[in-house]
Amino acid sequence: MRYILCCIDNKNFSQASCDYAVKISNTMNLPLKFLSIIEHHHKASKLNLSGNISLGEKDEILYELTSEEENESKEAIKNAKELLGKLKQRAQENCKNKIETLLIHGEVVENILELQNEIEVLVIGIRTNVEHAIGQNVKEIIRSIHKPVLLVNSEYIEPKNLLVAYNGSNESIKLLLETSSNPIFKEVKRDIVNLNTDSSKSIALLEEAKNIYEKNQIEVSTHTIKSENPKDLIEYFETNNFDILAMGAFGHSRFKELIFGSFTTKILSNIKKPILLFR
Repeated sequence: MRYILCCIDNKNFSQASCDYAVKISNTMNLPLKFLSIIEHHHKASKLNLSGNISLGEKDEILYELTSEEENESKEAIKNAKELLGKLKQRAQENCKNKIETLLIHGEVVENILELQNEIEVLVIGIRTNVEHAIGQNVKEIIRSIHKPVLLVNSEYIEPKNLLVAYNGSNESIKLLLETSSNPIFKEVKRDIVNLNTDSSKSIALLEEAKNIYEKNQIEVSTHTIKSENPKDLIEYFETNNFDILAMGAFGHSRFKELIFGSFTTKILSNIKKPILLFR
């Protein structure tokens, strides 16, 4: 059976991610699973094995390094178990469905991709701002998984209005189809926006998007932003007090992103509220 997967750690809005995951679980009437992944990227405090160090000294240092890594791993497992327990308890206060926890070791992206056939929606807590780039793990997850991903970068706010950025791409068409046929957030006001310097093309795209929602009896408002700059999308989002931004993700190749930058990355790095992405 499919479920809502909430991938958490101690640093990145774990409680807010929990609350959004509960909201989605209740809306879609699906079980909720909390996942914590222990990565083993140990940075030793003693790592100088060069120079004139005797064999015995090297053995002693290697023993200390192994012991240090083992203690670090035990601490990480302990903290993860405590966090999973607290979030399960928090979720049980409002979640109407079955709740499970899962603690695994290994690479984050690899493990999430192994679960993707079971996942209906993935919720991840992240920290973003203009000074710091989005973590590579987050980028790789969004690029690789073909499931809706909610990135949580702020405290929980009960969603009341959703802004959908639509540009006619395969990713944004998938976004409209999935959010209209089986809405992740029900009973919220929906607006569709198109960034376009060509007004006639924008009107056609917005009409196309509006028709998809109307087939499922969902009313929407539409708006054109005469620009292709992601900053203008964020400004419109903030000025109109939307709670969540939904958009297709990474529509260009890695080569094009390297040359021109990524619209998705610029949005992720600067937006101050959760973003729902479709790939």
